[in-house]
Amino acid sequence: MLTLVIPTRNEAGNVGRLVRELAASLSGVDYRVVFVDDSTDETPEVIRALAKRDGRVVLIHREGAQRGGGLSTAVTAGLDAFSGESEYTCVMDADLQHPPGKVREMLEEAQSTGADVVVASRYARGGDYAGLSGPVRRAISVGSKYLAQVVFKEARKTSDPMTGFFLVRNAAISGIQFRPTGFKVLLEILVCAPELKVVETPLNFRARNAGVSKANVGQGLEYLAHIASLFWYVPGAGRFWKFALVGASGVLVNMLTLILLAEYLDADKVIAWMFAVGVSILSNFLLNNAFTWRDVRHSSRIHFLLRGALAYPVAVVGIGANFAVYYPLLKYVSGEFPLYVFFNFLGIVAATSVNFILSSRLVFRPSAPKSLDPTAPPKQIVEEIRSELKADRVALIRADDLQTIAASAGPIAVSPGPPTATDRSNVELVLRTAQPTLLVAGPRRLPQARTNARRASFLAVPILHNDHPVGVVYATRYSVEQFVEEDLHWLTAHAGTASHIFF
Repeated sequence: MLTLVIPTRNEAGNVGRLVRELAASLSGVDYRVVFVDDSTDETPEVIRALAKRDGRVVLIHREGAQRGGGLSTAVTAGLDAFSGESEYTCVMDADLQHPPGKVREMLEEAQSTGADVVVASRYARGGDYAGLSGPVRRAISVGSKYLAQVVFKEARKTSDPMTGFFLVRNAAISGIQFRPTGFKVLLEILVCAPELKVVETPLNFRARNAGVSKANVGQGLEYLAHIASLFWYVPGAGRFWKFALVGASGVLVNMLTLILLAEYLDADKVIAWMFAVGVSILSNFLLNNAFTWRDVRHSSRIHFLLRGALAYPVAVVGIGANFAVYYPLLKYVSGEFPLYVFFNFLGIVAATSVNFILSSRLVFRPSAPKSLDPTAPPKQIVEEIRSELKADRVALIRADDLQTIAASAGPIAVSPGPPTATDRSNVELVLRTAQPTLLVAGPRRLPQARTNARRASFLAVPILHNDHPVGVVYATRYSVEQFVEEDLHWLTAHAGTASHIFF
């Protein structure tokens, strides 16, 4: 039912009491306790002794380079090792600041509400953070919380996105590639899986039982690096701030274009202004396409050009919103310095907000998936699937002999020839289970900061005839952007009408 993942570093004085209190709290619950240990003292020996007396205690001791990433990779190591063998995983500290008796309450809350994540919050009504030592550490904790919530809307699902005490339903995060840096694993989960249902329960954060706190300046810098990593590499994270950042770059482009035309090319200043506005709108569109909404694909080149054209009237509406706020305040309130500067700022905020909303709903609205013609020849079907999914290769594979009856490859195909051993293994899995499958090559979670590494991903969808698989639609992509669940759903929806091509 439950796996507890507890990272430890020099906690010899705490783990024995922790195991005893967990046993008392979780009486009647099928659970295991996984200590992921980076200690340099006698902590691993203490845990091994506990494991001999209680078979539910497991030790993963890391040494040398395995400790890279610290607490965050210790948690993901525990998740990788055992989360697939239980329904829920609870992450908590070993220093007894997280009350062991709270775990059962969190488990029951998850079961009764159907929540994907249960957060033990120090800031919920009825909770407190008295266990934080000193006003400076408390101020840093509160400031870190608000920073996360301002940047990421997903962090606002809980009053304490920085807690290290939470419970997660394993099926809800299965297959998600987490790469946290520092020690805020919950924030990584919330941002990388924004669809999760989150509930919270109040936590009375206790004083440390024994040992010393591991908090230091280095961990604070790691937290800031983690915020930057999520912002930069997770496409939907902090989208409004990405949009604002692109908008700021547009101001620079506008100014440089205006100065270049007016001062160096001696253009009329009104004409120069018009060109500067046009160039900055184009610059903003291209950057928003590549950065802010890079996860929203275009269905065709024409679709891309139409979006670019639509960016201009949207920008004009934004300019109108700016003027509608600035001019009345200037005319009817005051035109004196510094009020008019403040009114200009309010106009910019209004324009940015309107522009962002219209860009989200009009310019970068996800395109409707293309419908396939089930009567088309196999070659045409696979080419249309490859084009829609932006796949490197798509193949129709017969179930009885695993022979390819039709395939379509892009300019750089992953496997232009017959199915590889990996392909055959993936196809055989789908034929055995008769279930659509999304696979990503390599480990699901990497022990280093997130990168834009190119990775192979595969979609395999069975084609059924009388509830029996007669073939598989198999797609591969080798890219920094792997296939996602929406791709799998689209392919599954259209595979149901394709059984005739195997007869």
